Amino acid sequence: MKRALLLLALIPLGLWGIFALPDILAANPANFWEWRRPLIMLSGLLALWWMSTGMLLATRPSWLEQRFGGLDKLYRLHKNIGIGAGLLVFTHWMIEWLPKNLAKAGLITAPNRPRGPRGEPEFWIDLAKDVGEWAGYILLGLVVIALIKRIPYRYFRWVHKAFGLVFLAGVFHGLILMPNTFWQSPLGWLTAALAAAGVVPALLSLSNRIGRSRQHQASLETIRQRDDQVLEIVCRPQAGWPGHRAGQFLFADFGQRGEGAHPFTIASAWNAKDGTLTLAIKALGDFTATLAGRLQTGQQVVLEGPYGSFDFAAGATNAPQVWIAGGIGITPFLAKLNERAGQPSAAADTDLFYCTRSATGFPDQLAELCHAAGVRLHHRQTDSEGPLNPAEVAACLKPGSSVWFCGPAAWGSALAQTLTGNGLPATAFHREIFEFR
Repeated sequence: MKRALLLLALIPLGLWGIFALPDILAANPANFWEWRRPLIMLSGLLALWWMSTGMLLATRPSWLEQRFGGLDKLYRLHKNIGIGAGLLVFTHWMIEWLPKNLAKAGLITAPNRPRGPRGEPEFWIDLAKDVGEWAGYILLGLVVIALIKRIPYRYFRWVHKAFGLVFLAGVFHGLILMPNTFWQSPLGWLTAALAAAGVVPALLSLSNRIGRSRQHQASLETIRQRDDQVLEIVCRPQAGWPGHRAGQFLFADFGQRGEGAHPFTIASAWNAKDGTLTLAIKALGDFTATLAGRLQTGQQVVLEGPYGSFDFAAGATNAPQVWIAGGIGITPFLAKLNERAGQPSAAADTDLFYCTRSATGFPDQLAELCHAAGVRLHHRQTDSEGPLNPAEVAACLKPGSSVWFCGPAAWGSALAQTLTGNGLPATAFHREIFEFR
């Protein structure tokens, strides 16, 4: 991901350095005020590249999902690009606004430029400036709102959709105000092409068409609310569902007004003869806490997917694996356990570390399932036994081992840092990054 962000910064910077900077230097700018306009253009150029790339990633293209290791990681990149675009828009605005207003207040010296008579107003130029200014204000507000996780998902969803309109306003602002010299070089051509490519996903987002080709109708066959606040739902997709690999997830739209689709890991292996899949949903927020009372058997839902590359497929066939799950993070491992239970002799040498705060009823008969799948279970109750020691995990690692983790993000980061700092290759630690905002 860091490499992708670095390239996204260096490519437009390099093009600007090749095709725009020589003309700027030839003009021999003598002070900040003469550098100010080129810096405004550069920051706006970078913001447009980042916003366009963010819009392209929002379409969930399968080829990019595979390239970045799953939709969860693609969305993390999308989120970081969005934050970066917000910072670039803020920088663009401040370079334009702050010096001018400081000069008006007498705090810095204003430029000594002769002012001739003002010509006739240029409608499109003035409109682009006004549209860009207000789009910038709105974008900065939307970024702040999107990052406040206390705001319920349904509100975040609508706020996030507004980015499409802001992007279209930003494209209009940027292309109209692009200097004529830019249009005579690959810098302008590539910027315009990237902006145009971003317009398509913006329109798809505004018309709710993103992901539509991967949506499938399904009916709810079984709904079970457990005492441990886990809701188990068995869904039967209609014809056309492509099946899924153990460890993948989907988006489920239960038809709740204003909520849209939420991501859930599939907790069962796919069996075409049975034709059902199971979701295990922990009550972690306002939506999931009340979901059981809103559903009924036979209800129609929309499933979109499957997505993700957390599929236990890395490395050599039958290479040893270590699985680590925290709480409801057990769901992708349940799907793999179900898959392996039918063929334990062909399964890789595997240890499963399952950490819960106390004794838990979910999932049912985990020990028996692990035995049937040929997986060694290490169940740790952290309230009474303390947190999992990374040394216990390291003791199970063998040459060629890979580690698969699904649980709280901070724990995963700390565990990855410890294990990869003690001999495990960084590419052998796999995480489900299940944060979509």
